[in-house]
Amino acid sequence: MAHVPATSKGHLNCASMAEVVTSALRTPDRSAEVLARCTSVASALGFDGFSYLLLRQGTTAPELLQHWTTAGPKWAAHYATRSYHLIDPRVTFTRGRSVPIVWDDMSEAIDPRAHAFLTDASRHSISSGVAMSLHDGQGDRAVVAWDSRASAFGNPREGSIRGRLGTLALLAGFIHEAMIHDRSACAQAPSKDLTPRERECLGLAARGMTSADISLKLRIAERTVNFHIGNIIAKLGALNRGEAIARGIALNMVPLAH
Repeated sequence: MAHVPATSKGHLNCASMAEVVTSALRTPDRSAEVLARCTSVASALGFDGFSYLLLRQGTTAPELLQHWTTAGPKWAAHYATRSYHLIDPRVTFTRGRSVPIVWDDMSEAIDPRAHAFLTDASRHSISSGVAMSLHDGQGDRAVVAWDSRASAFGNPREGSIRGRLGTLALLAGFIHEAMIHDRSACAQAPSKDLTPRERECLGLAARGMTSADISLKLRIAERTVNFHIGNIIAKLGALNRGEAIARGIALNMVPLAH
């Protein structure tokens, strides 16, 4: 496992650990080595894993644009399919807050609907931890989460974690700044690597179909359509569905004829 500088080294150490994490976030690589490096950072901070979620407020509910986690791509795909970002305590507890929160599955504030998520997440060493929300100038919200397999924090462990909240907040800030810079660069040079399914959804959306219409046409769940639309918006550097359609037409990604 890759070496991670000891946390006692302070500011420079946070920057070093942030570079390990953001290097993983910048690449679609989910190799064992990449996951191990991020897990190493989490371990140095007293956690079992790390998650990064990027959300954009949709018309009726937040859309999940990106999810990177040391729990692996299968969990990320399952998370998206179930739309767990709508009930995940790491997302709901940090909404409207700008400081890190400590959470576990014993919290009285957990939405009863979140128990399905907690049951699933516990199988991937996500039962408690620290999470923090950060925002950018476009209205997107990133959730940086340090995950633990412990189902609940006892007083000594919670006290130890609360003593590291300053370090965790600084580290989250470094990660967030790096990711904002990368997204700004992508917005200037939109990616064209849409998957065949994303191109299909974009083409149908350009014909005026709603997500519900597209789900019926393609025989997939409406939330899956919304997930694809979110990916399209992010890849094209658009602000919303309409702008993504316009950019897709401008880039000749959408056939004009029916």
